[in-house]
Amino acid sequence: MYDLDLRALAVRGALALLVGLPAAGCQLVSGIDAMDVDESAGGVVGDCGPVGERCGGTCEEGIVTPPGTCTDDGTCSAEPSSCGSYDCDLSGTACATSCSIFKGCVDRAVCDTMSATCMACGASPPDPAPCDGCERCEGGKCITRCDTEGECVRDRMLDAKERPARLECNDQCNNIRVVCIGPYPCEVVCGDGGCQGLLMQCSHDGPCYLECSRSGCASNVKFVCGANTCLAACILETTIVDQVCESSCSCMSQVCQ
Repeated sequence: MYDLDLRALAVRGALALLVGLPAAGCQLVSGIDAMDVDESAGGVVGDCGPVGERCGGTCEEGIVTPPGTCTDDGTCSAEPSSCGSYDCDLSGTACATSCSIFKGCVDRAVCDTMSATCMACGASPPDPAPCDGCERCEGGKCITRCDTEGECVRDRMLDAKERPARLECNDQCNNIRVVCIGPYPCEVVCGDGGCQGLLMQCSHDGPCYLECSRSGCASNVKFVCGANTCLAACILETTIVDQVCESSCSCMSQVCQ
């Protein structure tokens, strides 16, 4: 009789344990879900961490961030800043301090190859040299005129290395190539039937301008831009200039109107 009572108690205890386990398990899981994890004590907070860890010391796409440390609000103590017209240097940690035709400047900036400095698109070096030795000088611009038969029948170079240069072609400059050299503005103005079959090649670093007035540029005109601003302007809507933008940071249109 005594043995039977012990067995009955054992069975009732086992059943109670089996019934209680799910409830206890649920309480344990819900308790874990409700726990708040404190990440402020040396943990990762925001995008920068742990607190006090080094951050910054990078340069990417013309934005440089000096070395700093992670703060308790998850940010870096170092403030990013722009490199201006310069891109990042090869190390990827600082801004470039010089440039070449191929590297050193951000988009919409151009390298002045004479001084290896980056300029904003459309800018020219300051303080041009005096117009000594020019055929004509107006406002610091060296101007050459081709308005007599037999003038400008051969390829020519427009020297814009020290000052702006302008070539005026009146019924001249036909079937020739005009090459601009230098970082200062370079212009060719065609009028009275001039510039038929003209090929104009702009400098890499200087602003470039082709103007077709009256009956100038009537046929087969090609205008090859450099990396700086590049604009063709025509008086007659029927005038078409084959404008090749290449790497120009400001090239208006293939059709000159």
